[in-house]
Amino acid sequence: MGGKLSTIPENRATIVKPAYKKSANQWSNNYKPENRAPAAPACAPYAPNTCNTVAPKPSSGIAVGCDGGAGFPVKTTSTMDVIAFHSSTKWREYFEASKQSNKLVVIYFTATWCGPCRYMEPTIKELAAKYSDVDVAKLDVDELFNVSREFGIQAMPTFLLTKKGKEIDKVIGAKKEDLQKKVEKHRA
Repeated sequence: MGGKLSTIPENRATIVKPAYKKSANQWSNNYKPENRAPAAPACAPYAPNTCNTVAPKPSSGIAVGCDGGAGFPVKTTSTMDVIAFHSSTKWREYFEASKQSNKLVVIYFTATWCGPCRYMEPTIKELAAKYSDVDVAKLDVDELFNVSREFGIQAMPTFLLTKKGKEIDKVIGAKKEDLQKKVEKHRA
Protein backbone atom coordinates (compact mmCIF):
# COMPACT_ATOMS: atom_id res chain seq x y z
CA MET A 1 0.00 0.00 0.00
CA GLY A 2 1.16 3.53 -0.79
CA GLY A 3 0.35 5.40 2.45
CA LYS A 4 -0.11 5.06 6.19
CA LEU A 5 -3.30 3.70 7.65
CA SER A 6 -5.06 5.39 10.54
CA THR A 7 -5.38 3.58 13.85
CA ILE A 8 -8.98 4.82 14.17
CA PRO A 9 -11.29 2.33 12.42
CA GLU A 10 -13.50 5.04 10.82
CA ASN A 11 -10.49 6.75 9.21
CA ARG A 12 -8.83 3.67 7.70
CA ALA A 13 -8.54 4.88 4.17
CA THR A 14 -5.28 4.87 2.29
CA ILE A 15 -3.67 8.15 1.44
CA VAL A 16 -3.76 8.62 -2.29
CA LYS A 17 -0.74 10.36 -3.76
CA PRO A 18 -1.41 12.61 -6.76
CA ALA A 19 -0.13 11.40 -10.10
CA TYR A 20 3.12 13.10 -11.12
CA LYS A 21 3.06 14.75 -14.53
CA LYS A 22 6.22 16.15 -16.02
CA SER A 23 5.71 19.60 -17.47
CA ALA A 24 7.58 20.90 -20.51
CA ASN A 25 8.86 23.81 -18.37
CA GLN A 26 10.58 21.68 -15.72
CA TRP A 27 14.36 21.39 -15.54
CA SER A 28 15.96 18.21 -16.76
CA ASN A 29 19.38 17.00 -17.84
CA ASN A 30 18.42 17.17 -21.50
CA TYR A 31 17.54 20.89 -21.48
CA LYS A 32 18.61 22.37 -24.82
CA PRO A 33 21.32 25.09 -24.69
CA GLU A 34 19.49 27.27 -27.22
CA ASN A 35 16.56 27.59 -24.78
CA ARG A 36 18.69 28.88 -21.91
CA ALA A 37 18.63 32.52 -20.85
CA PRO A 38 21.81 34.49 -21.60
CA ALA A 39 24.30 34.75 -18.76
CA ALA A 40 24.39 37.93 -16.69
CA PRO A 41 27.30 40.27 -17.42
CA ALA A 42 30.27 39.91 -15.12
CA CYS A 43 31.22 42.87 -12.98
CA ALA A 44 34.68 44.35 -13.11
CA PRO A 45 36.84 44.17 -9.97
CA TYR A 46 36.73 47.16 -7.62
CA ALA A 47 39.11 49.86 -8.79
CA PRO A 48 38.92 52.88 -6.44
CA ASN A 49 40.84 55.37 -8.60
CA THR A 50 39.20 54.97 -12.00
CA CYS A 51 36.73 57.43 -13.46
CA ASN A 52 33.78 55.06 -14.01
CA THR A 53 33.75 53.53 -10.55
CA VAL A 54 32.71 54.98 -7.26
CA ALA A 55 34.61 55.28 -3.99
CA PRO A 56 33.29 53.18 -1.09
CA LYS A 57 30.10 55.30 -0.74
CA PRO A 58 28.24 55.46 -4.07
CA SER A 59 26.13 58.61 -3.88
CA SER A 60 25.53 58.60 -7.64
CA GLY A 61 23.73 55.24 -7.64
CA ILE A 62 26.33 53.57 -9.85
CA ALA A 63 27.27 50.08 -8.82
CA VAL A 64 30.78 49.80 -7.44
CA GLY A 65 33.04 48.66 -10.26
CA CYS A 66 30.26 47.32 -12.46
CA ASP A 67 29.20 48.70 -15.83
CA GLY A 68 26.73 45.96 -16.78
CA GLY A 69 29.03 44.75 -19.55
CA ALA A 70 27.90 47.45 -21.96
CA GLY A 71 29.50 50.60 -20.56
CA PHE A 72 26.29 51.82 -18.92
CA PRO A 73 25.92 52.66 -15.23
CA VAL A 74 24.03 50.06 -13.23
CA LYS A 75 21.79 51.20 -10.40
CA THR A 76 22.54 49.73 -6.99
CA THR A 77 19.91 48.87 -4.43
CA SER A 78 21.15 51.70 -2.24
CA THR A 79 18.62 54.16 -0.93
CA MET A 80 19.59 57.52 0.52
CA ASP A 81 23.26 56.43 0.66
CA VAL A 82 22.61 53.09 2.38
CA ILE A 83 24.84 50.65 0.49
CA ALA A 84 23.17 47.25 0.11
CA PHE A 85 25.46 44.31 -0.65
CA HIS A 86 24.18 41.14 -2.33
CA SER A 87 27.56 39.59 -3.15
CA SER A 88 30.23 38.50 -0.69
CA THR A 89 32.90 39.40 -3.24
CA LYS A 90 31.62 42.99 -3.53
CA TRP A 91 31.35 43.18 0.25
CA ARG A 92 34.94 42.02 0.75
CA GLU A 93 36.22 44.52 -1.84
CA TYR A 94 34.33 47.34 -0.12
CA PHE A 95 35.43 46.26 3.37
CA GLU A 96 39.10 46.05 2.33
CA ALA A 97 38.86 49.54 0.78
CA SER A 98 37.21 50.91 3.94
CA LYS A 99 40.21 49.76 6.00
CA GLN A 100 42.27 52.46 4.28
CA SER A 101 39.91 55.20 5.49
CA ASN A 102 39.32 56.59 8.98
CA LYS A 103 35.62 56.87 8.15
CA LEU A 104 33.04 55.29 10.47
CA VAL A 105 31.28 52.37 8.80
CA VAL A 106 27.98 51.14 10.26
CA ILE A 107 27.40 47.55 9.12
CA TYR A 108 23.69 46.80 9.32
CA PHE A 109 22.94 43.06 9.47
CA THR A 110 19.31 42.44 8.55
CA ALA A 111 16.89 39.89 7.10
CA THR A 112 13.82 40.34 4.91
CA TRP A 113 11.64 38.39 7.34
CA CYS A 114 12.79 40.37 10.41
CA GLY A 115 10.11 42.71 11.80
CA PRO A 116 12.46 44.78 14.01
CA CYS A 117 14.75 45.23 11.00
CA ARG A 118 11.88 46.74 9.00
CA TYR A 119 11.14 48.98 12.00
CA MET A 120 14.74 50.29 11.88
CA GLU A 121 14.80 50.98 8.10
CA PRO A 122 13.67 54.65 8.36
CA THR A 123 16.26 55.30 11.08
CA ILE A 124 19.03 53.79 8.98
CA LYS A 125 18.05 55.90 5.97
CA GLU A 126 17.98 59.03 8.17
CA LEU A 127 21.45 58.27 9.56
CA ALA A 128 22.87 57.74 6.09
CA ALA A 129 21.31 60.94 4.78
CA LYS A 130 22.23 63.01 7.85
CA TYR A 131 25.90 62.03 8.17
CA SER A 132 27.92 62.26 4.99
CA ASP A 133 31.03 61.25 6.93
CA VAL A 134 29.48 57.86 7.88
CA ASP A 135 29.01 54.89 5.55
CA VAL A 136 26.03 52.62 6.17
CA ALA A 137 26.41 49.13 4.67
CA LYS A 138 23.38 46.84 4.64
CA LEU A 139 23.91 43.05 4.55
CA ASP A 140 21.15 40.45 4.44
CA VAL A 141 22.20 37.54 6.67
CA ASP A 142 20.37 35.04 4.46
CA GLU A 143 22.14 36.22 1.29
CA LEU A 144 25.57 36.69 2.89
CA PHE A 145 25.51 33.94 5.50
CA ASN A 146 29.29 33.47 5.55
CA VAL A 147 29.89 37.19 6.14
CA SER A 148 27.42 37.28 9.04
CA ARG A 149 29.03 34.16 10.50
CA GLU A 150 32.47 35.78 10.11
CA PHE A 151 31.30 38.68 12.30
CA GLY A 152 29.55 36.36 14.80
CA ILE A 153 26.06 37.72 14.18
CA GLN A 154 23.43 35.86 16.21
CA ALA A 155 20.49 38.30 16.30
CA MET A 156 18.88 40.80 13.97
CA PRO A 157 19.12 43.65 13.59
CA THR A 158 22.77 44.00 14.59
CA PHE A 159 24.75 47.16 13.92
CA LEU A 160 28.55 46.94 13.97
CA LEU A 161 30.41 50.23 14.07
CA THR A 162 33.85 49.88 12.54
CA LYS A 163 36.82 52.11 11.74
CA LYS A 164 39.76 50.93 9.66
CA GLY A 165 38.23 47.44 9.64
CA LYS A 166 38.17 47.14 13.45
CA GLU A 167 34.94 46.80 15.43
CA ILE A 168 34.68 49.73 17.83
CA ASP A 169 31.08 49.32 19.02
CA LYS A 170 27.95 47.23 18.55
CA VAL A 171 24.18 47.64 18.91
CA ILE A 172 22.02 44.51 18.99
CA GLY A 173 18.29 44.94 18.49
CA ALA A 174 15.98 47.73 17.35
CA LYS A 175 17.41 50.42 19.64
CA LYS A 176 17.16 53.70 17.73
CA GLU A 177 18.48 55.95 20.50
CA ASP A 178 21.46 53.72 21.30
CA LEU A 179 22.44 53.54 17.64
CA GLN A 180 22.10 57.32 17.24
CA LYS A 181 24.23 58.00 20.35
CA LYS A 182 26.97 55.58 19.31
CA VAL A 183 27.15 56.98 15.78
CA GLU A 184 27.41 60.51 17.23
CA LYS A 185 30.14 59.35 19.65
CA HIS A 186 32.33 57.51 17.11
CA ARG A 187 31.90 59.55 13.93
CA ALA A 188 34.35 62.26 14.97
